[in-house]
Amino acid sequence: MTPSSTTTPPPPPPPTTASEIRHSIRPWFDDFLSLSSLSLPISFPQLSLRIQKNLYAFRANYLIVSIIIFLLTLFSHPITLISFLIIVIAWIYLVFARDEPLVVFDFEVGGRLVVILLSVVTVVALAATSVWWNIFVSALISALVVLLHAILRTPDDADDMESPYGALLSVVDEDGPARGPYTLV
Repeated sequence: MTPSSTTTPPPPPPPTTASEIRHSIRPWFDDFLSLSSLSLPISFPQLSLRIQKNLYAFRANYLIVSIIIFLLTLFSHPITLISFLIIVIAWIYLVFARDEPLVVFDFEVGGRLVVILLSVVTVVALAATSVWWNIFVSALISALVVLLHAILRTPDDADDMESPYGALLSVVDEDGPARGPYTLV
């Protein structure tokens, strides 16, 4: 008797870093830059909750914005701009856009080794081009832009937002029960 030729298909592979990053980029014009979802927070707990939720929800978009700001600060150094464009493209292709392992001369290169090598190339390029001031300025501008967007954008689940501080920063409830065994003197 021969074994049955019907086999179950293998389970789908677990999501990789590349697919996770691709799926974590939110739509730019419908979601990230939507003017209808901008408003000022009304309290400190809401402000901190907005920052926390938006930093998580838009982390890939904020990374892209920060890279663009860094590259814009390099316009006064065209050779450096070209070298960092090549490095950014290498990072995107070798780390974030690939779902299959990298094979060089029939040798499979692990993801950790690729990241280490690209990190070394990036640090050497930073040291060789002396753009530390540009990095500092672009980091400040990026932090300001990201923080401003995180504060002003109302998260998608704004209806069920609950402060991480609980009742610590809430105003006194007139309808709620008394808090604690304290009495007025």
